[in-house]
Amino acid sequence: MSVDSVTAGSAGYTLAEQESLFEPVGKSEMDQKDFMNLFITQLQYQDPMKPMDTNEMAAQLAQFSNMDAMLKMSNSVDKLLEYQMSESNLQLLTLLDKDVQVLGNTVGVNDGVAGNGEYVLPQETDTCVIEIYDAGEHLIKVIDMGPMSAGDYDLDWDGLDMQDEAVEDGAYTYFVKAYDQAGQRLDVEYSVMGKVTGIEFDSGAALLTLDKHVSADVGSVVSVL
Repeated sequence: MSVDSVTAGSAGYTLAEQESLFEPVGKSEMDQKDFMNLFITQLQYQDPMKPMDTNEMAAQLAQFSNMDAMLKMSNSVDKLLEYQMSESNLQLLTLLDKDVQVLGNTVGVNDGVAGNGEYVLPQETDTCVIEIYDAGEHLIKVIDMGPMSAGDYDLDWDGLDMQDEAVEDGAYTYFVKAYDQAGQRLDVEYSVMGKVTGIEFDSGAALLTLDKHVSADVGSVVSVL
């Protein structure tokens, strides 16, 4: 009696049916149970005249062991990251009602009072103009600062528009247009100070709300005042 008749006839499965036993149904990845079923089935249907090499068997077991360990490590890392993110979010809540300095050039206006902004001129300017825009990007104020020396300056805005009327509460962006004697525009650095009045979490990212109207990324925080 041939080996083929023994292996095919004893189990009563066709070749296609035998191959289907090696495919986990409804899964894109094998787990430990799937691997053991596959391994046992492989032993069951091996050629009795050519049994699986012990080295090959050990290699397969070692490969699965490594894969299983990596999956467990990956799950542990994911849980650790989730914990760290949760801890970071809780720490951010301590910023509520505190004054912070952030990189940016948007200030809030509340009850007609403009928030605090700063800008840094890298060198002496021949002319310097500050333009202030509302949330709709409409120019509402122009402040001519004239020639200025290099250094740090506070935003000198009283919250009034060009008609000397108080602007509505909201967020306002200021741009400092400074030019040297050759007419070249200078790069200006900006920062604003404000009270943290809210914190939002979106897909793990945190956004601060300053003075009720200004949105700032946590990564832009320079200092807590």
